[in-house]
Amino acid sequence: MEALQSRGERLAHDRQQRNITDVAAQLRPMFGSAAVEVEEARVLVSGRGIIKRWLIDPSLRFLIGGPR
Repeated sequence: MEALQSRGERLAHDRQQRNITDVAAQLRPMFGSAAVEVEEARVLVSGRGIIKRWLIDPSLRFLIGGPR
């Protein structure tokens, strides 16, 4: 049973990492020159002008409440 549980946890972790990588890949073209990095279970966006870009572009506002 432990082996099955361990395998399930590993598969869930791998899927989560794939999803995080996919989100980062979708954000890169949206933010242009900003740096989009994956750190464990987070996607970090940094760079000059990202706040202004977020305020102007309504398609980026989902980042506060999560995708709907």
